[in-house]
Amino acid sequence: MFLAGCVVACGALLVLAGASKVYRGARRTDGSSAVWRALRVPRRLVGPADVAFGVLECVTGASVCARVDPVVSGVAMAVLGSAFCGVLGYVRIKRIPGDCGCVGLPKRANAIAETVTWRAMARAGLLAAAGVTAAVGSSTGSGLSFYTGVLTGGVVLALLSTRTAPRTPMCHRALWRPVRSSVRALTAHELYATMASAAGPFGADYTYRRTGCTDEFRFPAGTSTVVFRVSRTAPGGALAVHATVHATVALGQPS
Repeated sequence: MFLAGCVVACGALLVLAGASKVYRGARRTDGSSAVWRALRVPRRLVGPADVAFGVLECVTGASVCARVDPVVSGVAMAVLGSAFCGVLGYVRIKRIPGDCGCVGLPKRANAIAETVTWRAMARAGLLAAAGVTAAVGSSTGSGLSFYTGVLTGGVVLALLSTRTAPRTPMCHRALWRPVRSSVRALTAHELYATMASAAGPFGADYTYRRTGCTDEFRFPAGTSTVVFRVSRTAPGGALAVHATVHATVALGQPS
């Protein structure tokens, strides 16, 4: 029953994605989808293609949610999910710019510079797996376990559909590999580049320490050590970086 709830959650996502494509195609607001670029669809045909595929996704998702002919609807969702995985994988390999155009979130000004993420591929993989589950006969059920599956599947799909990685509520640190995430954000910061030019270059080795919501990284640079203190003021806010240079004192010499 739990798996049946997860299948319904995936069907609901497919309905949402299809409805957004129909809306976007009817208003001809699309222009940043990497999928249509990968398939070499002419720009004048992007709108009709969005409407056609959106209707297909809506019908498939609604059939899965209503559990009408689970085998047919499950196979259809599995085929769609597998096709999405294949196309998105090609987009990532070829580094085609643009988002996946899967769920119709408001586009940002630099949307064309975005790329398809692993989360989009994971979401497509879940759709394919849910389709197979529905086709083999595990799409029926009700009760607490069923609704728990719907809720769990909905939360997982919502997390995979966000543009930014989920963060802790207090310190706004990444939930997955927080230290690695902080290092990547730090090395992309302009202050890091400035200090690397002046005191660096920095090696790959560094020492790490956490104090409250602040990550501290110490990079050796010749006879000095550059200390970076990194924190975030908001979940999607700018990175706050503070750098100081400490002279390294040789053992046995006066400081």
